[in-house]
Amino acid sequence: MADCPKCGVHLKMTDWRQHCPHCGANIVVYDLQERLMQQADIAEVQHYHFQKKIDRLKASFVGSKLAVVRIITSFLPVFALLLPILKATLNPAYSSFSGNISLVTIYNSVDTIGKSGFLQADRLLTASLMLLLASVVLWLVHFICLTMACGKRAKGRAVVLHALLLLSAFGALFIFLADRSDAVLTGKPAAGMYLYLLLLLVNAAVDFAVLHQGISVRHKQCYVGGIPIEEYFELQTTMTPEELRQEQYRRMQKKREEKEAQMLHEHAEKVAQVPAQDDAETPEKEGAVHGG
Repeated sequence: MADCPKCGVHLKMTDWRQHCPHCGANIVVYDLQERLMQQADIAEVQHYHFQKKIDRLKASFVGSKLAVVRIITSFLPVFALLLPILKATLNPAYSSFSGNISLVTIYNSVDTIGKSGFLQADRLLTASLMLLLASVVLWLVHFICLTMACGKRAKGRAVVLHALLLLSAFGALFIFLADRSDAVLTGKPAAGMYLYLLLLLVNAAVDFAVLHQGISVRHKQCYVGGIPIEEYFELQTTMTPEELRQEQYRRMQKKREEKEAQMLHEHAEKVAQVPAQDDAETPEKEGAVHGG
Protein backbone atom coordinates (compact mmCIF):
# COMPACT_ATOMS: atom_id res chain seq x y z
CA MET A 1 0.00 0.00 0.00
CA ALA A 2 0.94 3.67 -0.29
CA ASP A 3 1.78 6.24 2.36
CA CYS A 4 -0.53 8.95 3.61
CA PRO A 5 0.28 12.17 1.67
CA LYS A 6 -0.14 14.28 4.85
CA CYS A 7 1.35 12.39 7.80
CA GLY A 8 3.47 9.94 5.80
CA VAL A 9 2.32 6.88 7.77
CA HIS A 10 2.37 3.66 5.75
CA LEU A 11 -1.17 2.45 5.08
CA LYS A 12 -2.14 -1.20 5.55
CA MET A 13 -4.33 -3.35 3.35
CA THR A 14 -7.18 -2.78 5.81
CA ASP A 15 -6.90 1.02 5.44
CA TRP A 16 -9.09 1.08 2.35
CA ARG A 17 -11.25 4.05 3.30
CA GLN A 18 -10.87 7.49 1.74
CA HIS A 19 -9.62 9.13 4.95
CA CYS A 20 -6.36 8.34 6.71
CA PRO A 21 -7.01 6.47 10.00
CA HIS A 22 -4.13 8.33 11.69
CA CYS A 23 -4.59 12.00 10.76
CA GLY A 24 -8.03 11.98 9.13
CA ALA A 25 -6.83 13.61 5.89
CA ASN A 26 -8.70 12.89 2.67
CA ILE A 27 -6.10 10.75 0.89
CA VAL A 28 -7.66 11.21 -2.55
CA VAL A 29 -7.81 15.00 -2.75
CA TYR A 30 -5.20 16.07 -0.19
CA ASP A 31 -2.66 18.37 -1.87
CA LEU A 32 -3.90 17.04 -5.21
CA GLN A 33 -2.69 20.04 -7.24
CA GLU A 34 0.88 19.68 -6.00
CA ARG A 35 0.94 15.95 -6.58
CA LEU A 36 -0.32 16.43 -10.13
CA MET A 37 2.37 19.06 -10.73
CA GLN A 38 5.05 16.70 -9.43
CA GLN A 39 3.87 13.96 -11.76
CA ALA A 40 3.79 16.44 -14.64
CA ASP A 41 7.38 17.50 -13.87
CA ILE A 42 8.55 13.89 -13.91
CA ALA A 43 6.73 13.21 -17.19
CA GLU A 44 8.18 16.32 -18.87
CA VAL A 45 11.73 15.46 -17.76
CA GLN A 46 11.31 11.93 -19.10
CA HIS A 47 9.96 13.36 -22.35
CA TYR A 48 13.04 15.57 -22.58
CA HIS A 49 15.41 12.59 -22.37
CA PHE A 50 13.35 10.66 -24.92
CA GLN A 51 13.21 13.69 -27.23
CA LYS A 52 17.02 13.90 -27.19
CA LYS A 53 17.18 10.35 -28.54
CA ILE A 54 14.67 11.18 -31.27
CA ASP A 55 16.65 14.29 -32.23
CA ARG A 56 19.88 12.27 -32.49
CA LEU A 57 18.11 9.61 -34.54
CA LYS A 58 16.75 12.23 -36.93
CA ALA A 59 20.14 13.93 -37.24
CA SER A 60 21.82 10.59 -38.01
CA PHE A 61 19.82 10.34 -41.22
CA VAL A 62 19.05 13.91 -42.31
CA GLY A 63 21.30 16.03 -40.11
CA SER A 64 23.39 17.13 -43.09
CA LYS A 65 23.57 16.66 -46.86
CA LEU A 66 26.43 14.22 -46.44
CA ALA A 67 24.36 12.20 -43.96
CA VAL A 68 21.63 11.85 -46.59
CA VAL A 69 24.25 10.65 -49.09
CA ARG A 70 25.42 8.11 -46.49
CA ILE A 71 21.95 6.57 -46.39
CA ILE A 72 22.13 5.95 -50.14
CA THR A 73 25.68 4.60 -50.14
CA SER A 74 24.86 2.37 -47.18
CA PHE A 75 21.82 0.92 -48.90
CA LEU A 76 23.33 0.27 -52.34
CA PRO A 77 25.94 -2.51 -51.76
CA VAL A 78 23.44 -5.29 -51.21
CA PHE A 79 21.83 -4.56 -54.60
CA ALA A 80 25.14 -5.38 -56.29
CA LEU A 81 24.79 -8.93 -54.95
CA LEU A 82 21.53 -9.26 -56.88
CA LEU A 83 23.65 -8.97 -60.04
CA PRO A 84 25.78 -11.91 -61.20
CA ILE A 85 28.67 -12.25 -58.74
CA LEU A 86 29.98 -15.49 -60.16
CA LYS A 87 29.91 -17.29 -63.49
CA ALA A 88 30.32 -20.98 -62.79
CA THR A 89 29.51 -24.55 -63.69
CA LEU A 90 28.64 -26.98 -60.90
CA ASN A 91 29.98 -30.48 -60.71
CA PRO A 92 27.40 -32.81 -62.31
CA ALA A 93 27.49 -34.89 -59.14
CA TYR A 94 25.63 -32.10 -57.35
CA SER A 95 23.76 -30.26 -60.08
CA SER A 96 23.67 -29.62 -63.81
CA PHE A 97 23.65 -25.85 -63.26
CA SER A 98 25.84 -23.68 -65.46
CA GLY A 99 25.58 -19.89 -65.66
CA ASN A 100 25.52 -16.76 -63.53
CA ILE A 101 25.21 -16.96 -59.74
CA SER A 102 23.84 -14.17 -57.58
CA LEU A 103 22.71 -13.89 -53.97
CA VAL A 104 19.22 -14.93 -55.09
CA THR A 105 20.65 -18.01 -56.80
CA ILE A 106 22.49 -18.98 -53.61
CA TYR A 107 19.28 -18.54 -51.60
CA ASN A 108 17.29 -20.70 -54.04
CA SER A 109 20.01 -23.37 -53.98
CA VAL A 110 19.94 -24.03 -50.23
CA ASP A 111 18.80 -27.61 -50.86
CA THR A 112 21.71 -28.24 -53.21
CA ILE A 113 24.23 -26.66 -50.82
CA GLY A 114 22.84 -28.77 -48.00
CA LYS A 115 23.46 -32.04 -49.81
CA SER A 116 25.80 -34.46 -48.07
CA GLY A 117 29.41 -33.71 -48.87
CA PHE A 118 28.79 -30.44 -50.72
CA LEU A 119 30.36 -28.16 -48.11
CA GLN A 120 33.06 -30.68 -47.21
CA ALA A 121 34.16 -31.30 -50.80
CA ASP A 122 35.84 -27.91 -51.14
CA ARG A 123 36.75 -26.25 -47.84
CA LEU A 124 38.08 -23.07 -49.47
CA LEU A 125 34.87 -22.59 -51.44
CA THR A 126 32.87 -23.12 -48.26
CA ALA A 127 35.01 -20.54 -46.42
CA SER A 128 34.53 -18.08 -49.27
CA LEU A 129 30.76 -18.57 -49.17
CA MET A 130 30.64 -18.17 -45.38
CA LEU A 131 32.66 -14.94 -45.55
CA LEU A 132 30.35 -13.56 -48.24
CA LEU A 133 27.26 -14.31 -46.16
CA ALA A 134 29.00 -12.83 -43.10
CA SER A 135 29.59 -9.61 -45.03
CA VAL A 136 25.85 -9.44 -45.81
CA VAL A 137 25.01 -9.83 -42.12
CA LEU A 138 27.58 -7.17 -41.18
CA TRP A 139 26.13 -4.86 -43.83
CA LEU A 140 22.70 -5.24 -42.22
CA VAL A 141 24.16 -4.59 -38.74
CA HIS A 142 25.94 -1.49 -40.03
CA PHE A 143 22.75 -0.17 -41.62
CA ILE A 144 20.83 -0.65 -38.36
CA CYS A 145 23.64 1.03 -36.39
CA LEU A 146 23.17 4.19 -38.46
CA THR A 147 20.35 4.97 -36.04
CA MET A 148 23.07 5.51 -33.41
CA ALA A 149 25.45 7.43 -35.68
CA CYS A 150 25.25 10.52 -33.45
CA GLY A 151 26.04 8.60 -30.28
CA LYS A 152 29.22 8.73 -28.22
CA ARG A 153 30.61 5.44 -29.57
CA ALA A 154 29.71 6.06 -33.21
CA LYS A 155 33.31 6.42 -34.47
CA GLY A 156 34.65 3.33 -32.75
CA ARG A 157 31.64 1.28 -33.83
CA ALA A 158 32.02 2.44 -37.45
CA VAL A 159 35.73 1.55 -37.54
CA VAL A 160 35.09 -1.98 -36.23
CA LEU A 161 32.09 -2.66 -38.48
CA HIS A 162 33.73 -1.36 -41.65
CA ALA A 163 36.94 -3.27 -40.91
CA LEU A 164 35.04 -6.54 -40.42
CA LEU A 165 32.80 -5.84 -43.40
CA LEU A 166 35.68 -5.16 -45.81
CA LEU A 167 37.77 -8.05 -44.49
CA SER A 168 34.94 -10.53 -44.94
CA ALA A 169 33.99 -9.27 -48.42
CA PHE A 170 37.54 -9.04 -49.79
CA GLY A 171 38.44 -12.27 -47.99
CA ALA A 172 35.61 -14.07 -49.79
CA LEU A 173 36.99 -12.93 -53.16
CA PHE A 174 40.64 -13.70 -52.38
CA ILE A 175 39.87 -17.18 -51.04
CA PHE A 176 37.76 -17.97 -54.08
CA LEU A 177 40.55 -16.83 -56.43
CA ALA A 178 43.05 -18.93 -54.48
CA ASP A 179 40.87 -22.03 -54.70
CA ARG A 180 42.13 -24.32 -57.49
CA SER A 181 39.82 -27.19 -56.73
CA ASP A 182 37.04 -28.17 -59.12
CA ALA A 183 35.43 -30.68 -56.79
CA VAL A 184 32.26 -28.57 -56.52
CA LEU A 185 32.39 -25.95 -59.27
CA THR A 186 34.61 -24.14 -61.72
CA GLY A 187 34.18 -20.48 -62.53
CA LYS A 188 35.30 -16.92 -62.05
CA PRO A 189 33.99 -13.78 -60.32
CA ALA A 190 31.51 -11.65 -62.25
CA ALA A 191 30.88 -7.89 -62.34
CA GLY A 192 28.47 -7.93 -59.41
CA MET A 193 31.19 -9.06 -56.98
CA TYR A 194 33.56 -6.29 -57.98
CA LEU A 195 30.76 -3.73 -57.86
CA TYR A 196 29.85 -4.97 -54.36
CA LEU A 197 33.41 -4.39 -53.14
CA LEU A 198 33.56 -0.98 -54.77
CA LEU A 199 30.30 0.13 -53.16
CA LEU A 200 31.52 -1.07 -49.77
CA LEU A 201 34.64 1.08 -50.14
CA VAL A 202 32.54 4.09 -51.19
CA ASN A 203 30.22 3.54 -48.25
CA ALA A 204 33.14 3.41 -45.81
CA ALA A 205 34.66 6.59 -47.30
CA VAL A 206 31.36 8.50 -47.03
CA ASP A 207 30.71 7.22 -43.52
CA PHE A 208 34.12 8.35 -42.25
CA ALA A 209 33.67 11.68 -44.04
CA VAL A 210 30.40 12.22 -42.13
CA LEU A 211 32.04 11.27 -38.84
CA HIS A 212 34.98 13.59 -39.54
CA GLN A 213 32.70 16.48 -40.52
CA GLY A 214 30.35 15.85 -37.62
CA ILE A 215 26.61 16.45 -37.41
CA SER A 216 25.09 19.28 -35.44
CA VAL A 217 22.12 17.84 -33.55
CA ARG A 218 19.27 20.32 -33.18
CA HIS A 219 17.34 19.51 -30.03
CA LYS A 220 13.69 20.46 -29.78
CA GLN A 221 13.08 22.88 -26.93
CA CYS A 222 11.37 21.19 -23.99
CA TYR A 223 9.71 22.83 -20.99
CA VAL A 224 8.93 21.85 -17.41
CA GLY A 225 6.02 23.84 -16.02
CA GLY A 226 6.56 26.64 -18.53
CA ILE A 227 10.32 26.88 -17.83
CA PRO A 228 12.88 25.84 -20.46
CA ILE A 229 14.28 22.56 -19.19
CA GLU A 230 17.92 23.74 -19.18
CA GLU A 231 16.92 26.66 -16.97
CA TYR A 232 14.74 24.33 -14.87
CA PHE A 233 17.76 22.15 -14.01
CA GLU A 234 19.73 25.26 -13.02
CA LEU A 235 16.90 26.62 -10.85
CA GLN A 236 16.69 23.30 -9.00
CA THR A 237 20.15 24.02 -7.57
CA THR A 238 19.42 27.64 -6.60
CA MET A 239 15.77 27.55 -5.45
CA THR A 240 13.80 25.62 -2.90
CA PRO A 241 11.02 23.36 -4.27
CA GLU A 242 8.41 25.86 -3.07
CA GLU A 243 10.14 28.79 -4.80
CA LEU A 244 10.57 26.78 -7.99
CA ARG A 245 6.89 25.85 -7.98
CA GLN A 246 5.87 29.51 -7.59
CA GLU A 247 8.16 30.41 -10.48
CA GLN A 248 6.46 27.75 -12.60
CA TYR A 249 3.02 29.14 -11.77
CA ARG A 250 4.22 32.65 -12.63
CA ARG A 251 5.63 31.51 -16.00
CA MET A 252 2.49 29.55 -16.89
CA GLN A 253 0.26 32.49 -15.94
CA LYS A 254 2.37 34.80 -18.09
CA LYS A 255 2.09 32.47 -21.09
CA ARG A 256 -1.65 32.17 -20.57
CA GLU A 257 -2.03 35.95 -20.53
CA GLU A 258 0.10 36.29 -23.68
CA LYS A 259 -2.00 33.69 -25.46
CA GLU A 260 -5.25 35.38 -24.43
CA ALA A 261 -3.91 38.75 -25.59
CA GLN A 262 -2.96 37.26 -28.93
CA MET A 263 -6.41 35.71 -29.34
CA LEU A 264 -8.07 39.04 -28.54
CA HIS A 265 -5.82 40.81 -31.03
CA GLU A 266 -6.64 38.31 -33.78
CA HIS A 267 -10.35 38.60 -32.99
CA ALA A 268 -10.17 42.40 -33.16
CA GLU A 269 -8.48 42.21 -36.57
CA LYS A 270 -11.21 39.93 -37.89
CA VAL A 271 -13.93 42.25 -36.58
CA ALA A 272 -12.19 45.24 -38.17
CA GLN A 273 -12.15 43.52 -41.56
CA VAL A 274 -15.88 42.78 -41.61
CA PRO A 275 -17.14 46.45 -42.05
CA ALA A 276 -14.61 47.00 -44.80
CA GLN A 277 -15.98 44.05 -46.73
CA ASP A 278 -19.58 45.23 -46.15
CA ASP A 279 -18.71 48.72 -47.48
CA ALA A 280 -17.17 47.18 -50.59
CA GLU A 281 -20.32 45.14 -51.26
CA THR A 282 -22.81 48.03 -50.61
CA PRO A 283 -22.51 49.77 -54.04
CA GLU A 284 -23.09 46.51 -55.83
CA LYS A 285 -26.18 45.82 -53.72
CA GLU A 286 -27.55 49.35 -54.27
CA GLY A 287 -26.94 49.06 -57.99
CA ALA A 288 -28.86 45.83 -58.05
CA VAL A 289 -31.79 47.40 -56.18
CA HIS A 290 -32.03 50.41 -58.60
CA GLY A 291 -31.54 48.25 -61.62
CA GLY A 292 -27.96 49.58 -62.26
